[in-house]
Amino acid sequence: MIYPSPSRYFLGSNSSRGFYSLYDGFCPPENDCFLNVIKGGPGCGKSSFMRRIGSHAESKGLTVEYVLCSGDPDSLDGVFIPELGIAYVDGTSPHRIDPPFPGSAGAYLDLGRFYDSHALEKHREEIVSLNSSYKSLYTAAYSYLSAAAAVHQRRYPGIWSDADRDKVRKKAQAFAAREFKKDGTAQCYIRKIFLSAICCKGRVFLHDGCCERLCILDNELGMGNFYLETLLPLAQIKGYSIIVCPDCLEPERISAIIIPELSLALCCSDALPSDTLECYRHIRLDSVASREKLTRLRPELRRAKKLSRECVSIATDTLSQAKALHDCLEQVYNPCVDFDGVYGEAEKHINKLLRGI
Repeated sequence: MIYPSPSRYFLGSNSSRGFYSLYDGFCPPENDCFLNVIKGGPGCGKSSFMRRIGSHAESKGLTVEYVLCSGDPDSLDGVFIPELGIAYVDGTSPHRIDPPFPGSAGAYLDLGRFYDSHALEKHREEIVSLNSSYKSLYTAAYSYLSAAAAVHQRRYPGIWSDADRDKVRKKAQAFAAREFKKDGTAQCYIRKIFLSAICCKGRVFLHDGCCERLCILDNELGMGNFYLETLLPLAQIKGYSIIVCPDCLEPERISAIIIPELSLALCCSDALPSDTLECYRHIRLDSVASREKLTRLRPELRRAKKLSRECVSIATDTLSQAKALHDCLEQVYNPCVDFDGVYGEAEKHINKLLRGI
């Protein structure tokens, strides 16, 4: 049985470690998927091409998953139609990707062939300058995000004792015993996606997922990752397939897990919009920490939180400047693209995919 997944997500993150990619796990061949990897530079219509395919598939009643661009969430980096096992992805920098087995499980699709190269030669100097400038801004943004993670209050030493961690571990084990009822014989998979991103619009949250039951984990003090890391193998042992959502700032940490079969999501509070109120269960991890210790550390924690937020804010402003330069780059390219050819190619794929549906 196929269980629903979030309809929109990210596979890349502007993080403390630079651009962090999950694209290698997109539509793997072992899942009987065929991956079309689109090549072509700025402004050649890659996002519009994929949006047209997704829109037509939806009009035929098919489920479509959209991979949003972490640089500009209004743009697409991928589209997947699960019922057909067909996906399209932007395979250009910073998330370079190749078909796993060209011809049998994937193919290249070159939209760069619709450029008027002769016309673009006249703009070479401007193109080189804009490319260099916007990439430099990304480098600066990553430096600020690295600083934001380094000073984050959850990194402050001495908040959690071994006894506190043991209490959190027991909370996770009790939750698993209550919720995970399978016999553990079914095959399961682990899939990774981002449900939030730090981008030119600030931090964008995608929470229109597949789950009726949302558990919110207090994470002001950073124990959500430990709770979820404890819970994850307990769900695997029981045979549940799981969607793991890394933290967009520190992708080595887990910010959420989704178990579609149970229509259940467990999500750290800082990975959700601040106005999220309704939930199936509120798991109060911060209350486990020593009150006396927190009272003593409160001024330092507040200062760390403020510094981290300021660094993220500066990074967001820098990413916004980078987006503006990239828009200028696309404006240079757009007049030199044969969009009739691009959309004609999209129609060919649509007719082939949706024939008889």
